[in-house]
Amino acid sequence: MSRLSQQQRSRIAAQRRQKLADGDIADAALIVAHMGYQIIAQHQGKLISCDWRKQLGDIAVNDRVLLQYNADGSAVVEAVFPRKHTLYKWQGRQSRALASHLDQLLIAIAVAPDWQAALIDRYLVAAREAGIAAAIICNKTDLADNQALARIEQRFAPYRLLNIPIFFISTKSGVGIEALCEHMAGKQNILCGQSGVGKSSLIRHLIPEADIWVQSISAATGLGRHTTTNLRRYPWQEQACLIDTPGVRGFAVKHLTVEQILAGFPDITQYAGDCKFNDCRHENEPGCAVQAALARGDIHAERYESSQQLLTELS
Repeated sequence: MSRLSQQQRSRIAAQRRQKLADGDIADAALIVAHMGYQIIAQHQGKLISCDWRKQLGDIAVNDRVLLQYNADGSAVVEAVFPRKHTLYKWQGRQSRALASHLDQLLIAIAVAPDWQAALIDRYLVAAREAGIAAAIICNKTDLADNQALARIEQRFAPYRLLNIPIFFISTKSGVGIEALCEHMAGKQNILCGQSGVGKSSLIRHLIPEADIWVQSISAATGLGRHTTTNLRRYPWQEQACLIDTPGVRGFAVKHLTVEQILAGFPDITQYAGDCKFNDCRHENEPGCAVQAALARGDIHAERYESSQQLLTELS
């Protein structure tokens, strides 16, 4: 298939803008699940399997879209209403939009398996760039004694200084769930974290009808209940939602610039202005104020290592 000419692309873009101008966002469909090759939209109370025009680029969960219906009842996404507060990650060789119109990113970790501060820091950088708030959820506290929880709290020290909300919870005992619910209320939330931290248990605890919703989405795909879903949006309370993401080992942000990454480390960059050299990389340069603050203990070592790792990945 030949590539579209610049004139053809411009004409398609103009047609798309006109469709959005003519469309009524009150009648927009809502993207509620993404399987990578197939998406599910909710429109007028029904779940519909959709394809999308590749010229649109990414389709993200929580997007508001215009649909064109086919004779067989399936649909094609014709246009996407303007997004705001969109969470992106680097995947393959390009950035990918995961979810849009967000208010908050919930970073799920657990007492076990052990968690990496570097993963939390990556999520915080991505959330800051998306213009959304972030909070940390530490699950499975019923598996830890007071000493273990105290050690975890010590590792949370730099996040406390950044005023990031932290919730110690247990889906088994119910500890901390009420406070978490109050914090999530009225917001478009996205839940991220590595595998094994109990995200599925948390969702079922918060949303008792979650399994029914999953079955409805699976039925809409026409592929059965074991369909792999990359992202799924759960309606939760009035006007709120919880978007689940697959468990991951890492979260790449190579699409961001050096300045955007450093903006996610204000506890480090506050010292950078005092460095001897303007182009200081905060490694082994003489007169580095960041290294001096690190040596004094004013910068948390794990946070410094995270920032350096992210910057190295850009080179």
